[in-house]
Amino acid sequence: IYQSRIKKDLLISEETVSKIYESNAKEILQNFIDGVISDGRLSPAEETEITEIAKSLNIDLDVDEKSKEVLDRYKLYWQIENGELPTIVSDISIQKSENLHFKVSVNWLEQRRVTKRVNYGGPIARIKIAKGLYYRMGSFSAQRVTEDVWQTIDSGQLYLTNKRLIFMGEKGNKTIQLSKVLDVTPYSNGVDIQKESGKSPFLEFNQNVDIFSMILVRLMDE
Repeated sequence: IYQSRIKKDLLISEETVSKIYESNAKEILQNFIDGVISDGRLSPAEETEITEIAKSLNIDLDVDEKSKEVLDRYKLYWQIENGELPTIVSDISIQKSENLHFKVSVNWLEQRRVTKRVNYGGPIARIKIAKGLYYRMGSFSAQRVTEDVWQTIDSGQLYLTNKRLIFMGEKGNKTIQLSKVLDVTPYSNGVDIQKESGKSPFLEFNQNVDIFSMILVRLMDE
């Protein structure tokens, strides 16, 4: 009806009418999708609604690869927060009551206290005593400055189960019970884990830091 009215009122071809309608319909659908995913989440109900709107507008739900990746990630976000956590098959021995939810290669960093020597900390004056040779006014004073720096302790595989963080390193293995984790701070290059006792590590990795952090926080809250 809409297309017929446009054709009649504007006296244009069927092909042109179809293009106008398709363009407007796609804009309507895209505006709806943008509104739905404005919170960075896509629920099953919202996904169904998008499909139904596309069907009612009689247009194909064409999504490019980049947009599909974004929508898939928003669907996963919703699932992690509201649905059943995704699980993967473990290639290490874990308890029967444990489920493996995430695995990634990481560098395990810890803070270490480092002392640096500063040769001279006072005012400097020079007197030329020969070609290319200068006398430095003031006495030599070696000072030491101590600071905490992040150092890579080991590299290996990190496993996140519903009970533990398990690190299988090249130099050794470490385990952190989730009940002992106090806080989690994600960064673009890894996650800072604050735990009750002992040295708190920074787990350095770049792949799916957001997914790991969301799963960990969900497990900590359960």
